[in-house]
Order: sequence, then C-alpha cells, then structure tokens
Amino acid sequence: MLTPADQPAHRRRPGAIMGAMARSNYEPPADAARLFANNRRAVLALDKLRGPLRETAVREMRAGATIGDLARLTGYSNEFFRRLAREAGIERRRPPTRGRNSDPSD
Repeated sequence: MLTPADQPAHRRRPGAIMGAMARSNYEPPADAARLFANNRRAVLALDKLRGPLRETAVREMRAGATIGDLARLTGYSNEFFRRLAREAGIERRRPPTRGRNSDPSD
C-alpha cells in the first residue's frame, strides 16, 4: 500500500474533465489490483533512482564508460545515454556515421 509520501501530488491538467465523469466505481479483480500496485511501486522506485542514475552515468562516461556499456548494464537504450552525454557536454569518441553531423564526402 502506498503511503502519502509515495503518492505524487495531483495537479489539474488543462482540459481535464472534472466532476462525475472523471471517476468511476471500477474495482479491479484481486490479481489485477496486485499487478497494478506492484507496477506503481516499481514506477515510484524508478522515479527515486532517476537523479542518482543520471549523475552516476555522467560521472562514469567522463571516466571512460561508453554509452553501449551503460545501456547494457541498465537496460536503457543507447539513445538515452547519447542524449545524456550531449546534455552534459561530453565529447564523442568517434564522429557520427549518419545524420547531419556525418562526413559529407560519403
């Protein structure tokens, strides 16, 4: 069961339907309720790890880890770490092989 500290603050979104249409009296069966609760706990745990993961990944990339190494170890995609490295100003180890920054003589 989630404690109030684990529950994210709910904010109204623009255009959100409020009132009677916003809620239903749906109650999932026990197996579905367990699965949903387990998933919610996992999502909240990942949210807590997001900051430390980013900081550690940047530190390790500066120490020599490749985006492929981090992707393999964490399960996140290469692109996730590629973007993180770009945001942190970490230099590429090799030039890109495709896209706008690649060698035009190809």
